[in-house]
Amino acid sequence: MTRPPEIAELDPHRALAVKCKKHLSVFVRTFWSLIISDELVWEWHMDALCKELEAVFRPVFLRADPRDPEVKMRLDKVYDLIINIPPGTSKSTICTIMAPAWAWANDPTLRIMTGSHSDSLSTEHAQKSRDIITSALYRRLFPLVRIKDDKGLKTNYATTLNGQRFATSVGSKGTTGMHAHVIIIDDPLNPKTAVSAAGILAANQWLDKTLSTRKTDKKITVRILIMQRLAVHDCTGHALQKGKTTERHVCLPGELASNVTPAQYASEYVDGLLSPKRLGRTELAELAIDLGAAGYAGQIQQRPAPEGGLKWREEWFRIVPDRLFPKLDDLAERGSDWDLAYTKEEQNSASAFIKSGVLGGNIYIYDFGWNWYEFPALITWMREVGGPHYIENKGPGKSAKQSLQQKGIIAIEVKVNAKDKIARANDATPAAEAGMVYLRESMADRFFNDPKQGIIFFPNGEGNDLADALSQMLVRRTKSGQITIGESLRERRPEQNGHPVELAEDPLTWLD
Repeated sequence: MTRPPEIAELDPHRALAVKCKKHLSVFVRTFWSLIISDELVWEWHMDALCKELEAVFRPVFLRADPRDPEVKMRLDKVYDLIINIPPGTSKSTICTIMAPAWAWANDPTLRIMTGSHSDSLSTEHAQKSRDIITSALYRRLFPLVRIKDDKGLKTNYATTLNGQRFATSVGSKGTTGMHAHVIIIDDPLNPKTAVSAAGILAANQWLDKTLSTRKTDKKITVRILIMQRLAVHDCTGHALQKGKTTERHVCLPGELASNVTPAQYASEYVDGLLSPKRLGRTELAELAIDLGAAGYAGQIQQRPAPEGGLKWREEWFRIVPDRLFPKLDDLAERGSDWDLAYTKEEQNSASAFIKSGVLGGNIYIYDFGWNWYEFPALITWMREVGGPHYIENKGPGKSAKQSLQQKGIIAIEVKVNAKDKIARANDATPAAEAGMVYLRESMADRFFNDPKQGIIFFPNGEGNDLADALSQMLVRRTKSGQITIGESLRERRPEQNGHPVELAEDPLTWLD
């Protein structure tokens, strides 16, 4: 029996609708040309993004169905999702424009909130989603999804089945009363302008204090954060630092690197590239010039500091196995250099110290640390660390010096030039760059890479107190003549197995 022609005509659309609902990648391919004038260039990472999004949306689709009171099944979310990926990879198109429209094809009752660093960008994303939903093709494939005539604004529109799409931005107070099943944050920080500490704090507080209260149900609502890394303590760093086990972190740098997460995605890179058709070697080289080392590291490689460091470079320092490190009695001019702060609140600056000594015209760092104390606990801690103590001659340094001296402890003022932190570091780096600073191997990873105080993140790190103490120590020793830049140990002593061989006049005997 021959079917009526109108039924036969509908069948291909029904098949396409089923595929689109099941696979976000099919949905993206189907509706791409409606909102993007450029030809679709599909690469492996786009499949990866689609699959990651499908995984976090599915539990939301399977929550108790408000349209059918008999359906009692409920599947709580497994995790929230963080995606770090370079610009120019269609991340916003897939995650913030296509995904909400695809989600409504599966469940038009969903309430979705999206946000970005600016109202204009959030509005643009929401408008493009709306263009898809109101298109003839979408209406034909998904006839149940209709936008209410009286609720069809660019940034706030709803379906006839009480689904809602609400667009907002960092710092906006217009979210009161809005609760969502899915919250999508796309680039909460503007990469095209300087990222200030105040801007980072505002974005983090927006995530913590505003969006966290906009969930329909904390066990169900999923938060999706998509961004490029701009600072150690940006929204990604802030979220990961909390140590929540309910975060899935997807990190896809432009070039294959050790920070690819999950690790299995590393095998998908093509000749070491994430997106060879759009971000090939030539394009990446141009970006490296345009963005500079720090910008390229954050926006392309998803590291908030370049490999090796921003201001302080890891390769400048000589790492010595603990068993070969000099004994303290062999080090001259031992002392503790301090960067002080009177606070016990960890969101504020810490008090930090560097303990070092001199041998053979070179500097050996044998201890360091930081903590948050108020007076008099700070003084007690300083006594435990041991001195002599070298303290900046202003602010809390003067009070600490007086208190220590009253207790019979050597405390010496250090005159610090009235420069900013970066200028002081510029004065300090030559000694390290000349290869004159040695460090215990067991201390190196924390010294360089600690997320709170690691020196390679200076000056964009969460805390720069350890780096400030390091700058003071190196400048102090250089200006006092304890070391002379240019007479590095490598220039004056031969090496064996990567370690300096002591000359006869040196008091230290290196053991093999």
